Amino acid sequence: MPPPPRYPAPAPPQAPPRNSPVALLGTLVIVLGLVLVVAVAGRSADPVEGTAVAIPGLSEKTPGEPSQDQGPEPVWELGTNPLLDDGVVLPAVTCDLPRIGRSTDQLVAFYEAGMRCLDEAWEPVLRQVNEPFFAAGLEVTADAATRCGEAPPESEATAYYCPLDEVIYMPENRLLDTVGVDRASHLAVLAHEYGHHVQSLSGIMYAVADVSFAMPEGSPEELEMSRRVELQANCFAGLFIASAAGRGSVTISLSEAAMVDFRNTDGDDTHGSLDNQVTWARAGFEGEGTAACNTWTATPEEVS
Repeated sequence: MPPPPRYPAPAPPQAPPRNSPVALLGTLVIVLGLVLVVAVAGRSADPVEGTAVAIPGLSEKTPGEPSQDQGPEPVWELGTNPLLDDGVVLPAVTCDLPRIGRSTDQLVAFYEAGMRCLDEAWEPVLRQVNEPFFAAGLEVTADAATRCGEAPPESEATAYYCPLDEVIYMPENRLLDTVGVDRASHLAVLAHEYGHHVQSLSGIMYAVADVSFAMPEGSPEELEMSRRVELQANCFAGLFIASAAGRGSVTISLSEAAMVDFRNTDGDDTHGSLDNQVTWARAGFEGEGTAACNTWTATPEEVS
């Protein structure tokens, strides 16, 4: 979600280009154990910095440790995660999205409808690869704290996701200030944040925490890891938007407007260059399946 054109959330091309949550959506993954993922609010010219938030209990959990019930388990792998195998394709879904407005009830209704549709798209693929699925929670209260820590400053984030409580935080005041009631922008931000939920469910987010634990905070290695996480969330968002495009409430024009949202931003060390942010979002939108979103096997240049 964006500072002066700053990603994670880009806004539709207008003059002057505003950073929509999608571009701005460039979510900040703060790693040290794993983290609060935020959509960067591109309103500030200052670089966005994240604070590492350790996840309680993460160090005690062993990757691949079998559960007692032997049900679907997250797989603590990155490039070889089953979710990213060839042939894993999101089904076509039909979203029924209400009109969006500035009231809390209208925003919640829009987000809840969007999340139901995201559930419908992502549950089958997670089930297909025997990874767990459950719906994410939603919180729209301003500056709501999370189990990952306090809410990031408004100057740094418009939306964020905490893998510890599996909640997508869409603070209504921040989003309305940033993108108003533009449906495409809200949909793009929501799809990006849900992409982090998918990373958490599949085990990718925990593998990131495991690998990143020994990396010095702010090091080139940690920053590259953050970019791979963020660019993959862009790609997952593109996959979903494509799966819903041209059906129900997500018209072709709305889907294209949502994709344009990834373009109105600036690049940075945590979210990637503008070209790469757009490229990965498009890779999902135009791809055949989740394998198109394997940022973990991409070259450093492709995630720069």
